[in-house]
Amino acid sequence: MKLVAIDLDGTLLNSQHKLSKENVKAVRATEKAGAKIVIATGRSVVSAKEIVSQLGISAYILALNGTYIIEVDRYGEQKELRRSILDKEKLARAFQVTQKLGVTFIASNEHQSDRVVVDDGTELVQEFFIERPDLQRLSIQDMTEKLMDTSTTYLKAAFTNRNREKLHELKKALAEIGIDTIFSDTYYIEYMSDGINKGWALEYLANHLGISLQETIAIGDQENDIEMLLKSGLGIAMGNAAPHVKDVANHVTLTNDQNGVAEILRNLQISTDFSETP
Repeated sequence: MKLVAIDLDGTLLNSQHKLSKENVKAVRATEKAGAKIVIATGRSVVSAKEIVSQLGISAYILALNGTYIIEVDRYGEQKELRRSILDKEKLARAFQVTQKLGVTFIASNEHQSDRVVVDDGTELVQEFFIERPDLQRLSIQDMTEKLMDTSTTYLKAAFTNRNREKLHELKKALAEIGIDTIFSDTYYIEYMSDGINKGWALEYLANHLGISLQETIAIGDQENDIEMLLKSGLGIAMGNAAPHVKDVANHVTLTNDQNGVAEILRNLQISTDFSETP
């Protein structure tokens, strides 16, 4: 296998959203053996680059569910390969629906994520309960103005609430106005431009690198990983993956708290010696 695409939350990261030593060692050894590493995530570019830095590798990143594709070297320098912009009119309609239903709205581009929080008690910030310059909290008025500003573009929208029934209600309401969403985590649904997803981004990157999809592996756990698992030559679901994700996978590994990524990389013998990799 020449290319390994790995999701972050629920996959490479454990339940505390941290990298384990075992997974770091396995990913480094896999890169050393000659495979290209791809981080495929719903997270922002900034957050994904932080993980790549912790891994200490060069990698490709399919950020914001594949809407922004970059190459990053081990020094943090990046090269943009592609970006996919959301329709602002549809995004504005989605924002209006979230305000009616009381769901937090997050609009992201390659530089930052702007969010309107409905209720601090129900919001779940995936990148994670911390103050950081690329996470901006806006008022309803400020967000409305940004959505009307033609100089501002967004690549992905996310909607979060700890009440999954409310998210299912929102998912249905958005579908009725022509906006399809997917679950990217237990309490998140997300919206990208039509046809854009991790699977599409993986295929784009493989073509760009001259690699056959049959020579790729994808590892994930949530609904937004399904297209990537189906596109890849070998789709791996985590032991903690949603049942319908496991159904489409070629193989199920251990959970993210059991270092399932390291386990599958060892079992596939992508690299020869994990023990000597620092």
